[in-house]
Amino acid sequence: MKQLPLFDFQEKRPGPRRYSSVLTVSVNRKGVLDVDTVKGCTMGMKAYPHGGCYGECYASKNASLYGFDFKTSISRQFMGREHKGTIIKFMNTVAVRWYRIGTAGDPCHDWKHTVAIVNALWHVYKVPVIITKHWIPMEDWQVEKLFRLGVVVNTSVSGMDTDDELKLRVSQWDRLRSAGLYSILRIVTCRYGASAWARACKAKQDYLLSLTPIIDNPLRARKSNPRVINGDIMLTRKSESIGGGKYVSLNSPSAYLGACADCPDQCGVDISAISNMEKEYQLEDQATGTLSF
Repeated sequence: MKQLPLFDFQEKRPGPRRYSSVLTVSVNRKGVLDVDTVKGCTMGMKAYPHGGCYGECYASKNASLYGFDFKTSISRQFMGREHKGTIIKFMNTVAVRWYRIGTAGDPCHDWKHTVAIVNALWHVYKVPVIITKHWIPMEDWQVEKLFRLGVVVNTSVSGMDTDDELKLRVSQWDRLRSAGLYSILRIVTCRYGASAWARACKAKQDYLLSLTPIIDNPLRARKSNPRVINGDIMLTRKSESIGGGKYVSLNSPSAYLGACADCPDQCGVDISAISNMEKEYQLEDQATGTLSF
């Protein structure tokens, strides 16, 4: 994984290390340009302390592997004007049309900060994509700012969510759509078994798949997952799968599992979103050159 070379100062404390508060940028194995405004997921790990959401949170697994405290959300900051300039220069060397926030932490833990970072990166000229579970919903002014900044929001949801979680996330997805944002349901899908739990999850998944617009995001899971062992979730080994492991639960055999460059979904960033963003750039360049707060 290509990473912007920066010193990553860590707090000296017993146990897992907390993430640095220094903002970094990286390109992952799928080719995604990641800019996490928040590392860690306090509320997700509180709700699901054993392995994070669905027991298979990839970010939580990586944090454990490298000795980081994923239960503590840390907002990541620019360390001055020079650092900001270095990050922007690095981002401009990556030949993609969008960047992603919400890979190794949910930005909902600090929406105000996330909005400020997206605004500061305005002249990277890439569409921002935010992935969130809405543990903490945005305030109305934050929705308005993200709309003006041309953000695409992916609401991560699954048939494995509780009824309350599902209601919250679908309502936030609809709220953002109503506000004019490019709002996408990013559905973690599975091929379910025949138990009562599996049938209930399948019914919720069918409901989610009936909505639009959506992205089908198959669950990558361990063979040792208890739900896999008891037959609630069925896995298929897919050698072409990039990121999250080779064992995938496929609701749809045609679900895309490869690198992002060839992915038909593009995290919901379509030609119209890019076109609208470029128009906004031109308007702002003619005025102040930046979006004001």
